[in-house]
Amino acid sequence: MVYADGWDGSVVNPLSRTEAEARDAAGTPYAVLLLADGRPECVLAMSWADGYCGTTRFDHRGRRVAADEWRRTPDGDLFLRCRRTWNGPDSIGEHEFPHVAARHATTYRLNGRRHDIDEPQGDRGGRLDTSRIEAAPRTPRPAFGVWHDLLGLAAGVRLVAAAADGLPVTSDGEPPWRPPRPMAPGDVENLFVEGSERTVAGGAERARLEVRQVGDVHLPSGRLIATDPAWLEHDAVPYTVTVPPGRYPVTLSLARIGDDPRHLRVAAARLDVTDRPVRSWEMALRPGQDPIDLGHDEFFGFGVDAGMACFVDADEAAGRIDTWRELGFGDEAYLRAGDGGMVLWLSGWGDGAYPTWIGRDVEGAVACFVADMLL
Repeated sequence: MVYADGWDGSVVNPLSRTEAEARDAAGTPYAVLLLADGRPECVLAMSWADGYCGTTRFDHRGRRVAADEWRRTPDGDLFLRCRRTWNGPDSIGEHEFPHVAARHATTYRLNGRRHDIDEPQGDRGGRLDTSRIEAAPRTPRPAFGVWHDLLGLAAGVRLVAAAADGLPVTSDGEPPWRPPRPMAPGDVENLFVEGSERTVAGGAERARLEVRQVGDVHLPSGRLIATDPAWLEHDAVPYTVTVPPGRYPVTLSLARIGDDPRHLRVAAARLDVTDRPVRSWEMALRPGQDPIDLGHDEFFGFGVDAGMACFVDADEAAGRIDTWRELGFGDEAYLRAGDGGMVLWLSGWGDGAYPTWIGRDVEGAVACFVADMLL
């Protein structure tokens, strides 16, 4: 075994066993390269602070043939989130192999759903998707150096630490891998600073922000829904975090794009529960959603198919299905039902999926909800 920051065809930033064991205890990222007859056979990449362990296997030609992604459950053990395999003849080179080899991917969710993707001809052919109910495989979190269960090794197999002698070694400031982390909220609070400037459209445009007070929205049950108002019949699922019933002010962040004064987009919508400062942000979730099921930079969000979004209470939703038609968007980028039963706005760049963030104060109480239009 060789300890390092990672493996990218070379051993990146080798570590001693003591250094690797200290990282394991602290939960910080490190990797272990397992050798067979001096040849890389498997890489384990671990970051226990992120609840993550990944294994990658190589064949005798150094081609990646299998990769598992394990995540820590609330119970403390690991569940298999994703397993991918590649299968192809020896004649295919290392760089061509992942594109033409037969591919299979199995993804599990904590709620017991399994999804399979078969691509028997790689990039050259079709794809078959299937789903079924099946619990994910689980295994205890391994102690440092005891990785037999993760790798399917017999208990009697000895894993021996070794130096990186004979292997290419590189020094780099950045590891060649990173643990998968769900999308972070970013600089949400500055979206609501009047006159601030920021880049949008992936840095392609500059925008100047304008803050608009829209008025109160009435939440008679305290169960907030953010969704496309044209899809209320199909997507009226409130967030699991609730607030006391009442009326809450809604503020929009509007982005004036570039030099065209008419080019206005909604950057975000905020529903204020209190006026206390936000100390932490978390992703708003619906029943059955768990961040452990998310890949790197993924999020749970509400879908938009009609270019609009809204805030509405769960008890109001059934009676608001036609509100967007009755009000009708004119020159403004937002609307509010006269009785405060719904606030609507044009959704960022249009159709897509958008996250909502929950801001909490220093005591952990809900301070606000922010629907982020991802400009």
